[in-house]
Amino acid sequence: MPFDTKSIFPDFIVFPSAISTIAIGLWSVQAYKLGEARKRYNVKAPHVQGDPEFERIAHEYQNTSEALGAIIPATFMFSYYISPKCSLLLGGTWLVSKMLNCCSYCCKKEKENDCAKNVHTCLSHISFFALLGGSAFGIGSSLYNRYKL
Repeated sequence: MPFDTKSIFPDFIVFPSAISTIAIGLWSVQAYKLGEARKRYNVKAPHVQGDPEFERIAHEYQNTSEALGAIIPATFMFSYYISPKCSLLLGGTWLVSKMLNCCSYCCKKEKENDCAKNVHTCLSHISFFALLGGSAFGIGSSLYNRYKL
């Protein structure tokens, strides 16, 4: 009998898990970049101030750290209550936006590009609030149907 992963791992688990895995991978790369920047700019832990380039990298790492605590559960809840494929699309949009922004911070390709910064801000916020709003709607609908409020 062939191994059927779809019956074991449904889409509402697999899709947000993929987003979470990639997001945590991005976060790990940023942590590595931050460690390298600490060595390069001679900023000893736990200090987070020093060279402006170091502060840029530390700032992006901090932004990602703060966002992961919200984006991962929102992606899972949206996938469960609304749509796994839409959670993949919205979570993927957030990830691509974050990767582009991270590249501009960490790789010095676009130091002060306001257009790229604005696109990142719009995409990341729209995708996050869509995930959060959809999750709240799904939970509300579930409660309404359960208790006929």
